[in-house]
Amino acid sequence: MDKQHLTDTNKNWCILPMQLMHLHSVTSIEQLVSPGPWRLSQFRDSLKDHNGSVLVVGEYVRGFTIYTVGVEHADLLNIGLEPSFQGQGFGRLLLKSMIWQMPAEIKKIMLEVRVTNWKAIQFYKAMGFKKIDLRKDYYLNSKEQTSESALVMLRLLP
Repeated sequence: MDKQHLTDTNKNWCILPMQLMHLHSVTSIEQLVSPGPWRLSQFRDSLKDHNGSVLVVGEYVRGFTIYTVGVEHADLLNIGLEPSFQGQGFGRLLLKSMIWQMPAEIKKIMLEVRVTNWKAIQFYKAMGFKKIDLRKDYYLNSKEQTSESALVMLRLLP
């Protein structure tokens, strides 16, 4: 099995490299789960310079990751999973797939998460991430026209 394609045929799911044809589904998921969702154009631009994966269950995209790999570390830029697929281990699969694809020289993964997103914070802690910083007024909540701080989290890789 190559590192770009993770499949469990018994459970009818796979994780594939994100492609342009997936972006409408990815954007729809983002609209469901994010208070400050990325636009289609942002996902399209991200695919030019970053890596992305999609979780396909049956015939439908149900989740995604977008991340960038630098010289020494990777940044998880965005992750989303349809609400009806949350709490079933698919988020773990997406994140583990991303980690599995990291080049050997990458020793840490960083991310930002809204301070009010307790569900995500708990998920990241369970996946081995630790809080390392706070970024004040990092996110704009487009619906309320307010800002929100972000926790910066880090996971060291073996």
